[in-house]
Amino acid sequence: MHLLEISFLMVKRELTARYRGTIFGYLWSFLNPMAFAAVYYIAFKYIVRIPVEDYSIFLLTGLFPWIWISASVISGTSSFENFQALLKTGYVKPIIIPLLVVFTELTHFLFAIPILLIMLFFSGLEINFLNYIFIPILMIFQTIFLISVVTIVGCLSLVYRDISHMVTILIQMLFFLSPIIYPLSLVPSNYLSIYKLNPLVNFFELWRQSFYIGNIDYSLLIYPTILIFILITIAYFVIKKIGDRAVEWM
Repeated sequence: MHLLEISFLMVKRELTARYRGTIFGYLWSFLNPMAFAAVYYIAFKYIVRIPVEDYSIFLLTGLFPWIWISASVISGTSSFENFQALLKTGYVKPIIIPLLVVFTELTHFLFAIPILLIMLFFSGLEINFLNYIFIPILMIFQTIFLISVVTIVGCLSLVYRDISHMVTILIQMLFFLSPIIYPLSLVPSNYLSIYKLNPLVNFFELWRQSFYIGNIDYSLLIYPTILIFILITIAYFVIKKIGDRAVEWM
């Protein structure tokens, strides 16, 4: 069976197991981010007073992709251990595990998109629907980026147990070092070049341009593309060196 077919079947099984016995079921996939969004909206719109019009839309177009990213990477650090029983059967290749993690969180992201589109529809904002053609392309870029990152951190966590703690701290830092709850325009110009070394900056800018800002700056894909090729190369060697012997490390 094809690699992707196996991945999707496992994602379906994982989601079914995760929400089995719950009252709201798959609704939790967007109730959780919406709860966080409500808290951040109140805190940064009315207390910190971030100077952004239609702040709820601005916030969600950054928060939903962020939840996909952070949940994938954090889950990725313990992914091989969590699915060790599956790996020990010998029927599943180690590369399936990062795919399972990223596709599971991608599914949650897809569930959240209709909510965002409904809010955009009622917001009264002028929307260029042609930009929505770019969303699947951006989704593919971020998926490949995350699979590479999850493969690397997942494999390294088998050898270096401190990786999971380091990744958790890094994710918490990246939340505030990325334009999720504030616009890029608030970053001081003398720090902007260093700030943009964070590849997530380009992703968040592209998500907002795709959903409602318009005028997509395709040059923002250059840096992530270069980084993706580098990460894929590292992930390939890591999965060959460590991942293929994951059972031995556990």
